[in-house]
Amino acid sequence: MKKAYNIIGLAQKAGKVSAGTLAAQTSLMRKRACLLVLSADISSSTRDSLVSLCKRQKIPWVEFGNKYDLGTSVGKAYRVALTINDPGMAKAMIDCLDAARDDTTSTGVVQWPK
Repeated sequence: MKKAYNIIGLAQKAGKVSAGTLAAQTSLMRKRACLLVLSADISSSTRDSLVSLCKRQKIPWVEFGNKYDLGTSVGKAYRVALTINDPGMAKAMIDCLDAARDDTTSTGVVQWPK
């Protein structure tokens, strides 16, 4: 997960992040966004409105972390939503999260065939 936050930080330094709910919504409506990142503790109404925009624009979205970690990764107090506006960074973020998900699904317990 730390690598995902580092990718967000690099995108912020490159100026390719729209951080905050209104900035993310504007980025989605103007078709600048390549990936929407939501925190796990976002309100359901805000989440539904942003996800519906993503579905309409055919933009992928991910949900991970909490609002304080997302905010820290972009140098702010807290953020519940942000968009990555660069296709290369968005792909790197998705690949990183897929790799982390594969690592966490392994429980270390082997089930032997019967």
